[in-house]
Amino acid sequence: MNFKNIIRQIAKQNGVTPAEVKKDIREAIRIGMASPDPAVQAHWRRMSPTGDEPSINQVLTYLVANVVG
Repeated sequence: MNFKNIIRQIAKQNGVTPAEVKKDIREAIRIGMASPDPAVQAHWRRMSPTGDEPSINQVLTYLVANVVG
């Protein structure tokens, strides 16, 4: 799956730049990682066992494999 093209498509559909889409996704990642919900935290641990902020590609890959699929 080519996430670069997906981000471009999202940007085009929303009249923003790909950089803005990435910025918004990173912000959503940070907000999600701060959730106190144990179930949410379990997902973040699976995406990034080290506890580091996962990349956009890591998050999208995880979501496609575990939520969409």
